Amino acid sequence: MTFQFRLYPTPEQEQFMNRTLELCRKLYNRAKEQRESAYKQEGKTITYAVQQNELPAFKKEFPEYKNVHSQVLQDCLQRLDDAYQRFFRGEAGYPPLQVG
Repeated sequence: MTFQFRLYPTPEQEQFMNRTLELCRKLYNRAKEQRESAYKQEGKTITYAVQQNELPAFKKEFPEYKNVHSQVLQDCLQRLDDAYQRFFRGEAGYPPLQVG
């Protein structure tokens, strides 16, 4: 059984949600580029756990991410990792950059 709810956010809430989505898109693309450059330069694979453990330092370096809940950022990295896992299993194509 599933439930579907309609949201009616205020303009401020809508702006906050759009900003959060934009920050998640940027994080996804940065994490993807980090994985690609590490593999090209060192032949090293970066895992979800490594990127997740870097989130506190990332939030200090980029203070705009402090308003985004940590689990939202972790989910963003998990979706990237899932995309790579599907690619390596031959179930999907190579993960693209997220376009905004």
